[in-house]
Amino acid sequence: MAQMSPDAAPSRHALAADPLPALRRLRAAAPRVFGQLHALLLTSGLALHSPNFALLLRLASSSVPSLSRRLQLLLCSPLPPTSFLANSLLLAHLPSALPLYSLLFLASPPLLRPNEFTYPALLRASPPRTALALATHSLKFLGAGAASRDRVLGAALLDAFARCGRIASCRRVFDRIVQPDLPAWNALLTTYARRVRDSSCAGEAAEILELFARMVSSTVPPNEITLVTVVGACGELGALGHGLWAHAYALRHRLAVNCYVATALVEMYTRCGKMDLAEQVFAGVTDMDTRCYNAMLQGLAFHGHGRAALTLFDRMCAEGYPIDSVTVLAVMCACAHAGLVDEGRWLFDRMEIQFGVTPRIEHYGCMVDILGRAGQLDVAKKLIRGMDIPPNAAMYRSLIRACGIHGKLELGERTIKELMRLEPEHSGNYVLLSNFYVRMRLWEDAKKARKEMKAMGIDKSPGSSLLDIDGVLHEFLIGDKTHPASREMYAMVQEIEARLKESGHRPSTTAVMFNVEEEDKADALSYHSERLAIAFALIASSPGAPIRIIKNLRVCSDCHESTKLVSRVYGREIIMRDRTRFHHFRDGHCSCGDFW
Repeated sequence: MAQMSPDAAPSRHALAADPLPALRRLRAAAPRVFGQLHALLLTSGLALHSPNFALLLRLASSSVPSLSRRLQLLLCSPLPPTSFLANSLLLAHLPSALPLYSLLFLASPPLLRPNEFTYPALLRASPPRTALALATHSLKFLGAGAASRDRVLGAALLDAFARCGRIASCRRVFDRIVQPDLPAWNALLTTYARRVRDSSCAGEAAEILELFARMVSSTVPPNEITLVTVVGACGELGALGHGLWAHAYALRHRLAVNCYVATALVEMYTRCGKMDLAEQVFAGVTDMDTRCYNAMLQGLAFHGHGRAALTLFDRMCAEGYPIDSVTVLAVMCACAHAGLVDEGRWLFDRMEIQFGVTPRIEHYGCMVDILGRAGQLDVAKKLIRGMDIPPNAAMYRSLIRACGIHGKLELGERTIKELMRLEPEHSGNYVLLSNFYVRMRLWEDAKKARKEMKAMGIDKSPGSSLLDIDGVLHEFLIGDKTHPASREMYAMVQEIEARLKESGHRPSTTAVMFNVEEEDKADALSYHSERLAIAFALIASSPGAPIRIIKNLRVCSDCHESTKLVSRVYGREIIMRDRTRFHHFRDGHCSCGDFW
């Protein structure tokens, strides 16, 4: 027997016998059929039952053309209008229910008062700004404790605040939920993860690990979404111990290591300096995709393995995986860090013709970086002038750094003017300007730049270094004396300096931005955050264990040189991640080849 289509009009006899099956089945009805159904509900008395009339309101959203007529249908029903009926009409209008919501609940005086069932579907169907306004309304109408009383509403509010990046609001809602379930935990963790991804904030990354520890100790088992968030935080902090534990937890509890989890693990291990484990995870992926390849390529680039990145890129092309803009940028960055100028230029020239990827500002910026590192500054400037899109500040900053490295004062000053015209109030530009003049040994110009910084209320971001020892994270700032072991740590700094001096090390004091006595400059260098981290690691870690440091700024030339010597004198491998790349120090050499 043939089945009737959900949109097919029922016969008059079928309607008269029982209109409810037709109401449940139909998604839309002609005005005549809708009128018949409405009349039958009224005459039969079925309209006096709220669930039956709610079915009619749902059908009205697609059968009655005028919003005012749909609203009139609700207000003139045989039943007094209720929030339940209003919510039924709202749900039928998703995702375009905002005008109806305003008419029902925001009129003066309001026609009805919303309840906890009004908001969940409405919040999820709305774009972030609208969802934020609705979430605020819900707290106004229902009170701050509504999320703790209704689990579904709590999860919807968490999701709304999470999509808008409102960590404080998200945390307030979460803390009011008596027994958070898995969606609530994941919504909160995702909010912190989004902040970490957007601003590389170590505080939020550490908070993710603390929340995960609380979650594991509760009765709520994590899932794959949780794992991706936590592993990402471990990568940001360089917390290898925590990352290994999270990976082991997933395997022990048989969580699915799908392509999303595998990509997060590859990113985490590369950002923690464990390329061998990243390669091991990558080799075991069964549902490989472009994102996973991109994660591995970015890791190889970050560690300066340019040739390995090119080999993997060739394999990716041979296996037929789609090449996107992230892929091309990762390979170009690998060429930049490895000094592979010809290979980088070849890919840049062929990316649109051969791979169908239109160059974006990031690709132009990377090409400028490749040329600048190789000393081809005139070619880099010509590339900027010939671009089809306006250059951005990052491109100018890259060129200025290259001018400082290669001693091109005139071109550097011209580029500084372009940068200041583009971003006259950006704090980082004044720091870059001061560093440029320091490198050129133009102390008065460097002083002038610093005075302008102070006049504008700009301070240079303090250098900080994170050190992971046995799963415990230690943070050090320049000249930091707040650590419990600071006395022993500073004694070790003095010992290190003495042994480096015996090995012939002389501080490169151009890294200090003050025109003071050379001895004072050398003292300032000794207390940079990464040196304090190394000193503490030599005291607190097991002999022969690798030292892993995450630094928030680019490592200065003298700290780079002294760390090479420490690796030789103390026989320790030191793996340092700064803002631009990884440095693997071993036996007096660095993997960057002094090119960073």
